Formats: sequence, C-alpha cells, structure tokens
Amino acid sequence: MKKIVLTLLCVAAMLPNISNAQQYKSFTLNSGKDNPNGIVYNLPKTDLVVTFKVEKTTRTKGIYADNAYLLGIDNAALKNTVSYRIVSADIREQIAADVNKRYILVADDKVSVEKSPMGTIKSIITKGNSTAKFSKDNNLREDNPSRHENNFMPLPNNTAASLAVQPTYEKRLMQEGLLVKYPQMTAEKAVAEIKRLREKQIELLSGGWEGTYMNTTVDFMYKQLDEIISSYVALFTGIETTVTEEYVFVITPEKPIILEEDLLVPVCKFSTTNGLMDLSEKGEGIKINARIHSYLSTDENAKITTDKFITDKQKSNMDREGTGIYYAVPQTVKVTLQGADMINVSKIVKLMQYGSVSFTSSHTNNILFDENTGELIRTW
Repeated sequence: MKKIVLTLLCVAAMLPNISNAQQYKSFTLNSGKDNPNGIVYNLPKTDLVVTFKVEKTTRTKGIYADNAYLLGIDNAALKNTVSYRIVSADIREQIAADVNKRYILVADDKVSVEKSPMGTIKSIITKGNSTAKFSKDNNLREDNPSRHENNFMPLPNNTAASLAVQPTYEKRLMQEGLLVKYPQMTAEKAVAEIKRLREKQIELLSGGWEGTYMNTTVDFMYKQLDEIISSYVALFTGIETTVTEEYVFVITPEKPIILEEDLLVPVCKFSTTNGLMDLSEKGEGIKINARIHSYLSTDENAKITTDKFITDKQKSNMDREGTGIYYAVPQTVKVTLQGADMINVSKIVKLMQYGSVSFTSSHTNNILFDENTGELIRTW
C-alpha cells in the first residue's frame, strides 16, 4: 500500500512538468488545406555561387599605325580589338528556400519559433529561454561571431562590375581626346618631335640645362618628358588598356536519380572575344560546367531515421498525427569547374537537396538550426 501511495505521489509531482512542456507538431502541407493557425516553413536548399574574375584587354589602333616603321616599330596594333582571359574562379554555398518541400508547424503559446527571411526554421525555443544559453559549446553560440567559417550574403544573379583601375597615361590621353589627328600634325612631324624630346632628356641628364636642380626635380622633369614622348609613340603603336571585371552566376543543382553518377550543371559560356556570357545570351562560346561528384555521406550525417526508411503506413500516420520538425540532412559533394581552357577549380560543399529529409520524433525539444548551412545543430 505504501508503495502504491509513493508511486502516485511521484506521478503527481511530475504532472506539472508535463503540462508545462511546450508542444508543437509538423504536418506535410497539402495544397488548398493550409492551416491558418499554423506556421508554414520550407526546408532549405543549397545554391552554388560561382564568381569569375576576367581580364579584359582593349587595343586601339594608333592614327599613324601605317607609319610605325618610321620608329622601327613592328608590333603596332593594326585594328581595334578586345580580348578576354579568365584570371580566377571561386565557388561558395548560399542557402535558399526549397519551395517543393513545405510543411506546417502547429504550436502552442509556450513555443517561440524563429524563421529566417527566406522561410526556413532557425530555432524552436521554449519562451523565456535563449538559444545561446542552451549551447554548451561556446562555438555554437549565436552571439559568437566566429561561429561560422563563412558568412554567406545573397548575391545578384549574372551581374558584372568593373573593378577600379588606375588609368594609364594612354587611357587619359583617350579620355582627353589627345589622340585625335590634328590637321597640322603628320607622322613625320610626330617622329621629329619624339627625337627632339629625347634629345632634351639627354641634355637634362648631362647637365646641359641652365640652373641648379635637385635630383628629385631632375627625376620629375625626366618622367614628364617621358610621358609626353609616350603619348606621341602611342599615335603609332596604339593603346592597350586592361581592366578586371567580376561576374557572378548562381546555379541550383537538382538531385540526380542516381547519386553514384556525376552531374554536369552548365554555368555560363566563355570566349576570348566575347568574354563571359549567360547561357541564354547570343554569341559563340565554350560552355563552363560544374561537375558535381557525390560522396554518398547522407547516411553518415543522419542522426535520426530518414524518409527512405519510412513505410507508406508510417508516412500516412505521420501525415495524420504529425511529427516534431522536418529538416534536411545534407550530402557532401565535390564541385569542379570545367571548360574554357582554364585551371580546374574544385571545392567540397554540402548540398541540402542532395541529401534526405529527416524529422524529430519529440514534440517538446528545443531545436537550433544553422542558418547558413541549414543543418540541425542540436536539440535539448
């Protein structure tokens, strides 16, 4: 009898804790049957942001190019040309919402749910608690700026912007219109002026100029003469200017039917005459592809049963009664850029959509997700 009374007292003591625990359930979202009292959320997917740096070289024909032999020049630009060269490429991940994987979360008033701007779940916490407070590992604290190795920022798709380049004297001459042929100027007069200025440089260095000058002054005057001479020479050789441009492309790899086979995802086109182009742009070019090789690591990363082990009966029961929270388990892959006679660039990344969908069986746990990778960090 004493044992029975003691047991009842223990149960009674536990009842308040059970009744005060937060409760939430997730259901698959059926079209036209949205629960207005629920929170709709998406599972994340991984976009690949590919950034190229391209060197653009422009050669402008000099107005006296046909007379370049007068200066003994044999490499003068005979026509205006533009050429491109890929200098470098970089790959990084960017999380986005997977609109094909949407669920609805029904929770009581004890639950605080934080969503990302894109609609994925960041955390499910009992009201009054903090995500940082429950992180035993200080590296997992949300207020720790070094928590993530990279901070991914959304980037515009297929944009190009020239980086700042210090203009050369040739470029300044073009901007100022100083390479325009004057009626009084001829190729022969330009050659004579070049010879005269070079003689002035020799006089300056040999001390033939009247007056006393400091070494820095002589150096400055010599360089000024040299710049004037170069502007005359440019009338024969033409002008070559180089700028570096940056192009950004965003691709979303879809999960292949057979993970064991590498997937080729087209990124853009490139040619030495047209530069980098979107796949839809007109113009010939060599296609640059991202080759995606899966390491089949989903099973190793999964902490809880994944959807491929769920029977139809279990799935039907989950749809009816709900489960804790659905989340994506990523797949580790190697992404390699190929094409355009460039050095292959590779990076190991995690693709959420290549992995599988898992779920928590508990309806009361606090949950914290990594907002940059979409992975489940911990439950408690």
